Amino acid sequence: MSSELIEFLNVIFRYIHVVAAIMWIGNSLLFTWMEVNFVKDPKKGPNSIGEMNMLHAGGVYFLEKRVIDPNNIPPKLHVFKWQSYTTWLSGFVLLVAVFYSRPGTLLLDPSKTDMAGWMATVISLSSLVMAWVVYDLLLKTPLRKNTVAVMATLALLLLGYMIWIDGFFSSRFVYLQVGAMLGTIMSANVRFVIIPNQKKIMENLKAGRPHDLEIGRQAKLRSLTNHYVTFPVIFLMLSAHFPSLYGDPYYIAIAAVIIVCLIIIKWMMNIYNEFSEWLYVALACFILGSCAVIGLKYVSSHTSGGGGPALAIDDPIRLGQQLYQRNGCMVCHQLVDTTVAPTLHGIYGTERRLTSGETVLADEAYLIESIMDPRAKITQGYAASMPGYETVFNEEELAHLIAYIRSL
Repeated sequence: MSSELIEFLNVIFRYIHVVAAIMWIGNSLLFTWMEVNFVKDPKKGPNSIGEMNMLHAGGVYFLEKRVIDPNNIPPKLHVFKWQSYTTWLSGFVLLVAVFYSRPGTLLLDPSKTDMAGWMATVISLSSLVMAWVVYDLLLKTPLRKNTVAVMATLALLLLGYMIWIDGFFSSRFVYLQVGAMLGTIMSANVRFVIIPNQKKIMENLKAGRPHDLEIGRQAKLRSLTNHYVTFPVIFLMLSAHFPSLYGDPYYIAIAAVIIVCLIIIKWMMNIYNEFSEWLYVALACFILGSCAVIGLKYVSSHTSGGGGPALAIDDPIRLGQQLYQRNGCMVCHQLVDTTVAPTLHGIYGTERRLTSGETVLADEAYLIESIMDPRAKITQGYAASMPGYETVFNEEELAHLIAYIRSL
């Protein structure tokens, strides 16, 4: 299969993944917002759980959540599931095509381990399954009665898992792996609990049995977990574009701070009708979380001398290779030119034609400028999509990175 076709399929599946995720997350946010804002009409009987009126697109929408009478089942019901399935399936295709196809390069950090690539793939894949198994068992314990306890336990388990896989996975993939695990939990909730429980409710109604609200509550708990996880998953999946985060020696602590803050902020957004100080708490969480992340970045930059932990190797080329792999450079800069980025193999000392029409020599000064300020001189035929690394590498690390690029 040609590199152009592979790249085209990559774009297609990324597009599908992003669009499906937007639709799925939008559903989650909207339905939880409606749950929070439903108002019970005292004039209606116990079968009316809550209702609301919404103004949109020049019309008024009336929504009511109610207990369904077996003798009056709606002829048509809209079910929301394919957004979830499409998001997970397209994400899994990307995981296999981009990462599992090159596990030794994209999953592992050679400065930490000499683990075989196939073993890294097995660990990653089995972790997706185990994440769902552990979470599902957790929701069958008494903790299920307390959403805060469930989320706190889940967060602690994930923190421990991140610390473990930090021993061999690249920091960039650690973020993506945890994001994929949470996405798997969310989609499995839909596939194995929420949709089956909805089917049970409808089967009971069609058989003349009353609407079982307990079955619905079980599904709602899973849906609520999905809801609170949406913000952290978005952060983890977008983290690949922020080397200043995943390339930091305290990247796990940074992720923990951001995830906890995002969950608290989402919680405040959900209880604004009950808690008048919700906005102040959300803002305080945002400010304190930001200060914590900035503080961690400050400490790392003044203890390791740069954006990454010290590497116990004397060979500049080897050090440069580790920096290259740890910061995910090989994802875009592959063995051959792609539509995303040029290869760095043999680039040193060659002439590069820029989008401005100018021709420059790819010497040390050019490479350093391209790393620190990628938009300054863009190679013809490529978009300005590379992030700047001015806060990631110090001068010594840049020298190591250039030494490695010269050796290619």
